[in-house]
Amino acid sequence: MVFGLLKSFLRKRKKLREAEKAATALLLGILETEAATSEMQAEARASNEPFVLLTPMVPISGQIRSGWFGGAPHLPDHVPWPEIEGQPSRFVCQIDLSALPSALWSGLGPRQGWLAVFVHPDKMAPKVLYVDGVLKKREGPAQADACWYWPQSYDKPLQSHSPEWPIMVTSHVGALPAPYGWRKGRAPGFPDPRDVESPDLADTAFHPFNETTLLALIGGLSEYLESQVRRIDVFLTKNKLRDNDRLELDRLKREADRSLEQFSQIKGKLLPFTERFDGAPVGSLVSQIASIPTYELRYARDDEDGYAVLSYSRLKLCDKPTDIVGWYGRYQNALYHHSRYAHIRGSSSVPRELLKRMEGIWQFEAWYERGAMGHAPPGHLYTPHGPSTENAVLLELPTSDLVNWIWGDVYSIVLFINRDALARGDFDRVTAEITTEGDHEMSQVLRRR
Repeated sequence: MVFGLLKSFLRKRKKLREAEKAATALLLGILETEAATSEMQAEARASNEPFVLLTPMVPISGQIRSGWFGGAPHLPDHVPWPEIEGQPSRFVCQIDLSALPSALWSGLGPRQGWLAVFVHPDKMAPKVLYVDGVLKKREGPAQADACWYWPQSYDKPLQSHSPEWPIMVTSHVGALPAPYGWRKGRAPGFPDPRDVESPDLADTAFHPFNETTLLALIGGLSEYLESQVRRIDVFLTKNKLRDNDRLELDRLKREADRSLEQFSQIKGKLLPFTERFDGAPVGSLVSQIASIPTYELRYARDDEDGYAVLSYSRLKLCDKPTDIVGWYGRYQNALYHHSRYAHIRGSSSVPRELLKRMEGIWQFEAWYERGAMGHAPPGHLYTPHGPSTENAVLLELPTSDLVNWIWGDVYSIVLFINRDALARGDFDRVTAEITTEGDHEMSQVLRRR
């Protein structure tokens, strides 16, 4: 019996040793791959080959476009809509090859015609068409059902196609210029203009401009002011309070009730304009909302005797509280997206003051959401690329608020092409990889407005 137990033990030890060897070999393989990948990327980034940036145009001008992100492609009549594994792909962007410098990709590839880029709606596999001749706009499957599309709309659904944003092409040599590759709002010299804004409803630049944005404003304020009243009630009924805190909360409750009543009266006058918008009376009524009193109530902890430790500050709705998302987030989201769609479509419905403010925000987005071609991406990638490899970086597209792309965990999609195929103008076997964080925190913070 003892001999049998010993044999069983030795067999288990042998299996354990084999498992340990396999795990060690796997770990060494991973480390070797990471080391080789880091070396490859460092070599690619040290190259001084020319590359181009593809920057969304803000303000949008009437000049000839070098291409566009989102929207719909322009294709010859005889070219069918591309499919991937039997499923129609979704259009991503189109780029004018004549706008690219001759030295890009070591001089390889055509410099006339267009590249139309498509991506599988679920697997994010790419399909690139090289087209030339007479091109016509083609309305194919919209992008809104793709896993990489970020609608960001709380109210009436916006159009199912992503916004068609014109781009300009600029040539560069050396390191990628800031803020490329930085976390949004973190690059020195490129602050987010929204960080210094207060949602001043007395300012026409913050006013609604159509029925949907007015509904978003009314809905956000209604929920916010009603929740303030409920929150005070919860503290008064469920928390252990010292006498001075209870007196202060009683005063706040009365003030919050009056603020809600004041808003409700203005809301009643605004509601008819959610059916048929009229800017002048809406602007006058919205301006009255700015001075409605509100407050911030902050709960820190319970003290050693079990009493709630609270702090208070009185504000007006036009002030910028720390919990600004409480009412302004929903409204800000509606203003951003509806004014963007209207402006891109050439509509004059966006008031001048609002458009000026939005263009400052869109310019900030455009700096961080530029595409690039022929460069060394800052994010981590395993596909060999760079002048000494067989692959060139055909295109990188970062996650974008402007165009409603979200690649992986808010990173970039990078398209690669074999250099020999590029020299032949053969774009049939383009591959793609999603980056992970890079040297400058490649992850971008999407404002989930």
